Amino acid sequence: MMSIVEYFDYPDRTQEKEHFMDLILIALADGIIDDTEMKMLVRLGKNMGLTDPEIDDLLESSKNWAYIPPYDLIRRFEQLYDIVEMVLADGKMETKKMRLAGMLALKSGFAVNEIPALLDLLIRGIKNREAEEDLFNLYKNSIMTLK
Repeated sequence: MMSIVEYFDYPDRTQEKEHFMDLILIALADGIIDDTEMKMLVRLGKNMGLTDPEIDDLLESSKNWAYIPPYDLIRRFEQLYDIVEMVLADGKMETKKMRLAGMLALKSGFAVNEIPALLDLLIRGIKNREAEEDLFNLYKNSIMTLK
C-alpha cells in the first residue's frame, strides 16, 4: 500500500523524472531501445529512486515530452554526463544521438562554443572510466581559463 506522500512529486523528483525522459529520448534517437540501453535506463532510473511502474509509465509517455533543464551547473553537467553515457551505452557512437546530446547541452544552457569540447571531454572520460566529479572539475577549470 502506498503512503499519501508517494502520490505527490516534490521538485527534485520532478527534475529526476524530466532527466529520465531525456535519457529515454537519447536511447530512442535511432528508433529503438536495445537491451543494453534498456538495462542502463532501468539502472539509472532506480538510482534516481524511480519505481518500476514509474519507469514503465515514463517509457510509455516518452512520445510527448519537452526538456526542462536544471538551474545548477553541477546538476546540468551530471545530466549531460548521463546523456553521453546513454549515447555510448550500445557501444556505437551514432551521429543522430550525438546531435541530440549537443542539442540538449545547448538547451541546458551550455555555451554553443564550448559544447564540442565538453562532449569530447565526457566521451573520453566515460570511455576511460574517469570519475564524473573529476570530469566536472576539468570542465570547470577549462571554462575558468576561458574567462
